[in-house]
Amino acid sequence: MHGLYTTFAPTDEAFSKLPEGVLDSLFKPENDERLEDIIKHHIISGIFALGKVPGYTSLGVSEVTPTSAFGQQLNYKHSGGQHRVDGSLILEQDIPGANGVIHVIDELMLPVEMSLLEQLRSQPRFSTLVCLLEDTGLDLPVGSSTSFTIFAPTNDAWKKEPYKTLLNKRNSDNREALFGILARHVITGKHVTENGRVFAKLRTIHGAPIYLTRKGEDRRISGVPILDTDQEAFNGLINAIASVIPDQMELPEGDIATVDAIEYLQATFEEATTLYANAQYEACWRYYIYRGNEFLSKYRLFLDNGTRRTFENAIRDDQTVYQFAAKAWSVRNAFRDVLRKLEQKEDRIIDSYLMQVPDRARFGR
Repeated sequence: MHGLYTTFAPTDEAFSKLPEGVLDSLFKPENDERLEDIIKHHIISGIFALGKVPGYTSLGVSEVTPTSAFGQQLNYKHSGGQHRVDGSLILEQDIPGANGVIHVIDELMLPVEMSLLEQLRSQPRFSTLVCLLEDTGLDLPVGSSTSFTIFAPTNDAWKKEPYKTLLNKRNSDNREALFGILARHVITGKHVTENGRVFAKLRTIHGAPIYLTRKGEDRRISGVPILDTDQEAFNGLINAIASVIPDQMELPEGDIATVDAIEYLQATFEEATTLYANAQYEACWRYYIYRGNEFLSKYRLFLDNGTRRTFENAIRDDQTVYQFAAKAWSVRNAFRDVLRKLEQKEDRIIDSYLMQVPDRARFGR
């Protein structure tokens, strides 16, 4: 009575969709805890608005994934003009109450009881992946209580070369090769795809980087389209993908230079300036947000802690619905400040070098 809550309220029709006898069974004394768990899974502490309500958190904001009173995530998706939470369609939204808001949904949201491995086994499209996990021994960790995020190639993905030939010659000799391929698809911990950062570097269980990106409704992992996002298991999340993630084999992170960061920022300014000049203020702002997150993933080592924190605050994706021109301009200023600091650092490096080699021609000065 004294807190603020968000409730996802199933209609009577939603309860009628349950298999025959299930609803009646929930009211039996022996199922009291199960009924309580289901109810708790429809309630969130705090107000999470579907629209943009001043002063309240909006569903769909970057890195905002609410947890139900039961203790599991409620994964929100907006696609094709429809709003869904844990797969249930939201019919009515933001109905105000004295201590919170109500969203009306068309189906019950049942707490998840299956592990990642059980979820994969329950879907025929992942049968090849399940066989490979079992062959390489990775089925044991993904079936345990440890949390993982799996980018799961469908059966069609494994029919493409060179994977098709490798699978046709499966034996103990190529087990290590298969393990290396699968390891590119498994991340330790839960990493939300649908409403995560617009650009995020993730680490596979091998420690190699893969890149999660989102632009509009497009979600990709290292360039591979993600078909379905954030399928919940009690120990993690599954994302269905259309292809096997390629081996990046990128340069070690220590091999980048300050000039790379400077050129990246300059290229960002060039593109963003065009968008702003054409009054595409929201597109300009979102472009800065995307490029800013990518910049931090690649070049954050060049920034001191204070500059990095200021920059991170400036590129926070809070999905503002007004004053995009002002937002884009303020983010632009944050980019400018970082660029100036890096240019000054590069100038000091060049000046120091020229003092050691005084006869060298001073190009551009």
